Amino acid sequence: MTELLNCSDFFMDKTGGEKLCWNEKQDHGECDATTSSYSIDYKLLATKSSLQAKRETSGSITKMADGCIAFGIGRLPEGEKFTYIRTAAALREYSLEGLEKISADSKDNVEKNVYVILKNIKTKKNLLLFYPYTMSFSEPHTFKDGCKSIEDAFNEDLNQIRLYRERNVPGFETYICTIYENKLLIFENDGKHWVLRDSIDMMSSKIYKDLYYSYGNNGFNY
Repeated sequence: MTELLNCSDFFMDKTGGEKLCWNEKQDHGECDATTSSYSIDYKLLATKSSLQAKRETSGSITKMADGCIAFGIGRLPEGEKFTYIRTAAALREYSLEGLEKISADSKDNVEKNVYVILKNIKTKKNLLLFYPYTMSFSEPHTFKDGCKSIEDAFNEDLNQIRLYRERNVPGFETYICTIYENKLLIFENDGKHWVLRDSIDMMSSKIYKDLYYSYGNNGFNY
């Protein structure tokens, strides 16, 4: 993520051109990435159950030896069902006041999942929330129209968490990012809406490129 932000004209304008550095050690609550004058933290914007579902149902990747990688089926036994809470579907059901009422000791499964997201949102740092899904459409879209549709969807489904963070953690910047057409889209809370600020080619990240060619598409990207 830090590599990608360092390729973002928007973030380089914020840092005065100084590259962000990833903090490997965060023993004292340091942000994930910093410069001499700017810092930002990364959090996942997803329910715990949806992340677990992805883990259980995604194909396995095992390095057998140098140059030998095996690809297999997911952990979930064939035919077994896994119930999870969809992130956007869950969040769109709550008003701001409804979010405020969710507590750590809730017995409701949906509220338990949403509470984890709210806990992350209350982080007192500049925050980049990663919506960990690859966005796509059933019908052809131009890149511009696709970005506008995603922006509209975020403003419809994720507006209340924007307001929730403004109320609970005022004075800090908030961004959401997701992947579309092999680009990282970055949206900013401008005080009224989520607004698209930048799009960065995923291949701009050396780490992403190495992972893509080594493990993506069951190893058939070369």
